[in-house]
Amino acid sequence: MTDSWQAAQARAHFSDIVDAAIEGRPQFVRRRDGNEVVLVSRDYFDRMKLNLKTYLLTAGFAGNQSDAFDAALTEAREIGSLLAPRPVRSKR
Repeated sequence: MTDSWQAAQARAHFSDIVDAAIEGRPQFVRRRDGNEVVLVSRDYFDRMKLNLKTYLLTAGFAGNQSDAFDAALTEAREIGSLLAPRPVRSKR
């Protein structure tokens, strides 16, 4: 079974496309105008979503030149976190 479909084909085989996506095979559907969509299972979608922490720890922000922000993120990647928990102060 193909993983790429024309929109007219996709309408006729929607159940097959959904089944394939649930099995973990993303399905591509293309319209005549060239626009394309991808159908994936909810589980796949949730696993692939970036969260803010992941984005900040993996994205470069200064292009080809490193800056202080990139240096801080590099350090955070190496040690796991720049933020240490604050000590709990007892109330007197």
